[in-house]
Amino acid sequence: MAEETTTPAEQPTNGWQILVASIKQWPLSRKIALAAAAVVSIALFAVIIIQARTADYQLLYGNLAQGDAAAMVEWLNSQNVPYRLTNNGQNILIPSTSVHETRLGLASAGLPQGGGVGFEIFDKQSFALTDFVQKVNYSRALQGELARTISTLGPVQAARVHLVLPEKRLFKNQQKPATASVILTLAPGRRLGESQVEGITHLVSSAIEGLAQENVTVIDQNGNVLTQNADHNMIGNLSPDMLQFQLQVEQHLEERAQALLDKALGAKNGMVRVTATLDFAHTEKTEELFDPEEPVIRSEQTSEEKSGSEIVGGIPGVQSNLQGNTAQSVGVTPPSSRSQKTTNYEISKVVSKTINPVGTVQKISVSVLVADKVIPATEEKPQETVPRTENELLTVEKMISSALGLDKARGDKIEVTSMPFIDPPSMESEQGLAATDMYQFMPFVRYGVLLAGGLLAYFLLVRPVIKTLKGEVTQHYKTVEEMEAEAAQQQQQTEEKEREALIMKDPVLRIRKSVDENPIFSAHVIKNWIEEAKNS
Repeated sequence: MAEETTTPAEQPTNGWQILVASIKQWPLSRKIALAAAAVVSIALFAVIIIQARTADYQLLYGNLAQGDAAAMVEWLNSQNVPYRLTNNGQNILIPSTSVHETRLGLASAGLPQGGGVGFEIFDKQSFALTDFVQKVNYSRALQGELARTISTLGPVQAARVHLVLPEKRLFKNQQKPATASVILTLAPGRRLGESQVEGITHLVSSAIEGLAQENVTVIDQNGNVLTQNADHNMIGNLSPDMLQFQLQVEQHLEERAQALLDKALGAKNGMVRVTATLDFAHTEKTEELFDPEEPVIRSEQTSEEKSGSEIVGGIPGVQSNLQGNTAQSVGVTPPSSRSQKTTNYEISKVVSKTINPVGTVQKISVSVLVADKVIPATEEKPQETVPRTENELLTVEKMISSALGLDKARGDKIEVTSMPFIDPPSMESEQGLAATDMYQFMPFVRYGVLLAGGLLAYFLLVRPVIKTLKGEVTQHYKTVEEMEAEAAQQQQQTEEKEREALIMKDPVLRIRKSVDENPIFSAHVIKNWIEEAKNS
């Protein structure tokens, strides 16, 4: 019996025909949605396939000088490495799989050179070079090496160094000093501190023989002079280092006072602000003191003279000078003596030279704000604040004055005020992500696009088809009796359709069907016909 009630020949037999037949029975809106989903999925997968076949390009080097970029492009062409140029030729991109290998190859070739030539200029020697050319090459090598070293600093993108090295003279008074100029290109939004600029001048002066630090000038890409003369800073001008020192002194004093307040009143119940006036004048004082009451012997001179002796005389001539001649006269003169002493005195003098230290504290002004006392809430009264008493404020004033070493004779001042504290509304600061290299996340972006495309294709295309096929396949798992009943029902429906088609062709049968379906209406029509016949 089951074999006699099999599915008719017009019914689909495989899954594809069942799917097509089911889609044909769908409404127009659902067919349009299916077509749109299919087109979007095909386009998405086409983009993914094209993107998968295209290599990921990652930054090799950025912000290159034109000379370095040209040399690196030539090397890449010689090694058949694909590349892309961005940022007006300053950035070079290559496939991510060969970035590290390419960087090692460029390093072995001495690239990038950092915008200048270094001591590698002497790698290739020529016997035709003159002494003047050798000196020029040496100067170029020094400039290039210094520029490379300075470019390694964080805020510096590029650097150029110009050296003036005069020839050595025989006499020192004829020797001219060496000078240097450094031009820096800083990164956007970055600046060099005073200590960093001083470090650059120390670096350049230490690398060049006979170059003093004050003969090194550093400017930025905007033409601003970053180096300043020390004498110029000490005469009436405050340098950034002086302002920084003043802030450090004030911060140190505030921390000492704030620590005492937190221990005495509790955390967040007191606030201290200190303003310090410092003396940055460079003063030298020389004094000469004379003491007339205590003279000092500078020199002393003594002279002594004595006289008085016997006088031997005779007749002048030969006889008186012969030996044995005693015929001589003897005379005696009275003795005499004389002494003289001269003493010179000098007034005592004391010479003292005093150099006052720079950055001494001239005056300190302190402002202390303490919170009022908080009285807890009770059943009868809400929470309230009460100002602190004068004794408490005076105690806080003495404590802070002793901790900071305030001296009223110097002009120091302190003010202590009690007021209620009002907590500001909490504002959560938005913290943005740090700037990172987006090229590192390109593989993850690709995987995300693949996942999104797969999910979209599944929910819009695969899932509806699976539901349709599952519904059609489920209908085949029926018993023989159910299949016979369905076949009989389909045959009955077919016979009814054929009978209706036959009725539609025969007018008599159509009238009979209409009378059977609506006899009341038919009776009224016949009744009207009879009345019209009688009246006529």
